[in-house]
Amino acid sequence: MKLLFSIFILISLLNGDEIQRIEEIISDITKLRSDYKKCQKDLKNRFVKTDYNELEKYKILLKKEKEKNNKLLAEHKKMLVDMKWYTDTIGSLEEKLKEKVVKSEIVNIEKNIESKTVFFKAGTFRLISSSNIYDKINGKKIDNWEKHRTFTSNIKSNDWIKITGYFINKKWHKAQNEKWIKLNKVIRRN
Repeated sequence: MKLLFSIFILISLLNGDEIQRIEEIISDITKLRSDYKKCQKDLKNRFVKTDYNELEKYKILLKKEKEKNNKLLAEHKKMLVDMKWYTDTIGSLEEKLKEKVVKSEIVNIEKNIESKTVFFKAGTFRLISSSNIYDKINGKKIDNWEKHRTFTSNIKSNDWIKITGYFINKKWHKAQNEKWIKLNKVIRRN
């Protein structure tokens, strides 16, 4: 009987350790589940923050694109106004041709169509890239100037600007002959 009682106590003690290990394993599993849920939340928050940051960057890019498109729209509206003026003038020319108007009058009207000259306050301009210089609007190339060269002007016509003077070794020289450059090749200096 003592033997049986001793075996029973021994089995109880052995099972007691086993029960304690099982409880520790259950505790570890519970902790792992909790940590797993925390990790999932952290990952989700990181993705949401990353997506938000990406959206903010995209929003800034869209804003810049919108500004650029608004500038282009304004330029195109101006071009449409100019085109309407040209169309009206050409229509007038066609009518006068039908009426057999004197040829010299037609040449004068064509010159007006070619250049819509605008005078403005004289200023200094700088080339933003190497550019060809012409003897008149849509004329013959007479020179090529390098980027950053400066000149003065107070006359523009459509997409062209007239060179009235230029600088050599920081000294201004008046342009002796007619010189024109495309307006998109220059910026105005302050």
